[in-house]
This record gives sequence, structure tokens and C-alpha cells, in this order.
Amino acid sequence: MALTFVDAPIEEVDENEPQNVVYLDDKGGNSLRLQIFQGMYCHCFYRPTILRQIRSVRLRPDDVYFPAYPRTGTHWTFEMASMLLNGRAETIPKYKGHNQLEFATNEDLSCLPSPRVITAHQWLSNAPTDLKKLKCKVIYPLRDPRDVAVSLYSAYVDCKFYVNKKGVFEDFLTLFLEGKVDMNGFFGHIRDAEKFVAENPDIPVHFMIYEETAKDTLQAVRNLSDFLELSRNDDLCRAIADKCKFSRMVVDKEPYSRKVDGKNVLYRKGIVGDWRNWFTEEMLEKYYSVYEEKMSGSMFYDRYAKQKLEG
Repeated sequence: MALTFVDAPIEEVDENEPQNVVYLDDKGGNSLRLQIFQGMYCHCFYRPTILRQIRSVRLRPDDVYFPAYPRTGTHWTFEMASMLLNGRAETIPKYKGHNQLEFATNEDLSCLPSPRVITAHQWLSNAPTDLKKLKCKVIYPLRDPRDVAVSLYSAYVDCKFYVNKKGVFEDFLTLFLEGKVDMNGFFGHIRDAEKFVAENPDIPVHFMIYEETAKDTLQAVRNLSDFLELSRNDDLCRAIADKCKFSRMVVDKEPYSRKVDGKNVLYRKGIVGDWRNWFTEEMLEKYYSVYEEKMSGSMFYDRYAKQKLEG
């Protein structure tokens, strides 16, 4: 199935390096179409030739590296960080794909003015090798995995990753918990980030918590400003917090958003706790069982553990 974005066509895959396309069947017999690149599941609109260059991308000392698992507030955080670095509460007039390692070539990135926010959905351990050498600042977003699962399912449906008819969320959840989704799943992504941070204590990392950002966006912007070592400007922080209200940002970013069949696939609801509209008690028990297995020993275990999440 070819995937074409309105006003933003995806380039054809290089004939010299075809994709390793796989079809993942859920319990209901519906298939997701993804590709495997170097052992990782990922979208089919990533070109292997660009994925292969990620480790060798040339960074600058003032770059901010932003490796986010999909649907954890990537575009929201990118907008805040970019506005802070620009010193203006003005909408970034482009899709962040121009800064994203899965889409942008070294040549593309070299044309961007400093300071750059370089985004990716890769595991942090797969960052460009320059990251360790230059000790660039890293922003890593976190979000309730249940909300991530719901948002990722909705994105897969909207982007037509299902090749026959769309599957139901319960069946998708099984694939999500098995890591048969983007970047081999949320849990592997976050545990890899923890391991990277532990092994590289000299690299500054800011964990951007989705729920805290939603509760107090102004304070989240202030904290981000301090991490970026910018002179604290509360007027600017307030203006950015207001500009980045989800309802306002969706409208402001409409001209620069990716669309499938005319529908914006980058921004959904921007709320906390939508999982309550999707999970049954049986699904929650299955989820918690996997959470205990995958997140035991994690520095973030308590934040998203059963006793906290039930509230």
C-alpha cells in the first residue's frame, strides 16, 4: 500500500536499497505494514539510505538532541524548545521533519541555522556518534504508556498502516506490549535511554514529563529554559506557554502539518488520561503484567506503576 501525504509527498525508496517490509498480524487477523531496519520496526516512509546515515550525522556543540518515542509530545516539546532558542513566541513555520534524522540528510541539516533542535524517534543509544564527543544537551519526553498506546493506534489507523481493514484497539495493544510497533516498543525505548544516561553522566539530559507539562505548561517551559541555560525571561515563557496551548498550536501549525486524505495526522487530542475511554479491566491487567516485567528496576517505575496509574 503506497502512503502519500497531501502537500508533502514521500520520496520513492531507493531501488538500490529496498525496504525489508513485514506484515504483523494481530489476533483479529488484521495486518500492520512496517519495515525492519537493523533489527528495528519502523514506518515504511523512512528511506533506508537516510536511516543508514544517522550515526554519522554531524552535530554542532550547541545542538539540542531530541530522541522521542512517537506520540509522547514530540511536536509540542519541539515547538517550545525552538521558541525558547529563537527568543520569540512565534509558530515554527515548518514541519519538524526538516530537523528529523529519519527524514533529513546531512546536507539538509547543515543548512539549518544554529542553535538547532535535532529530532529523532531512534533509541538514544543509536544517536549520532558526535553526541558523546560534543556532549550536546538531550531532551527526552515521557508519557503514560497507556496514552501512548492509544495515540499510536490512532496514528496507525489515520496513516493507513493497516493493509486490509483497521484492527481494533485491543488487538493492537497486544502488538504494542510485544514491541511489534515503532522502534520495538515504548518500554525498550525508555529502558535504553536510562541505560545511556547511566553510562554517560557527563551528557546533560532533561526528562520532559507529558503529564506535568499539561498540568502546568508555564512551569514546564521555565524548566526547559533553565535546562537550555537561557537567561530566564518570564514574559517570554508565559507567551510560549500560551502559544503552545494544544488547541491554539493545532490551528497555528495547520499550514505545516502532514496530512493523510486531508486529515492532520500529527496532532490528536493533546490530553492526559484518554486511555480510560479505551482500556477494559481485562486489558489493564494484561498491560500491568507486562509493565511489571519491562519496567521493574526503572527509575521511572513508580511514576507509571499500577498504584499510581489507577488514580
